[in-house]
Amino acid sequence: MELRELVEALLSYDTLTARQWIAEAQRSGLDWTDVPAPQGLDPTASALAAGLTEMLAARAGSRAPAWTKGVPAAPERVFLVRAAAVMPRLRATCESEGPEPLRRRGLLAPPEFLTIA
Repeated sequence: MELRELVEALLSYDTLTARQWIAEAQRSGLDWTDVPAPQGLDPTASALAAGLTEMLAARAGSRAPAWTKGVPAAPERVFLVRAAAVMPRLRATCESEGPEPLRRRGLLAPPEFLTIA
């Protein structure tokens, strides 16, 4: 499992693949402190990789790897849920209540983004 796969799925709005990746990470007991920084990503994808790693590590009760701290925000705001670009209430919720590691990097998603029911 590579973090790059999750990032690419989310940037192409492939939520099913992203959820499957998260489920597999949970099943396998992925240790978030050891997740390596993906190489060769553009600035938006790098910001997403760092934000996701911090968000998912926190949810797992773990620390994020040190590499995430040095990754800057995305050059432009990105809505990770396509509908947020056109639905004002969803957009406002993403902007004010979305996961902090993502918001800090200009990546906007609902508060319960990528939780598995």
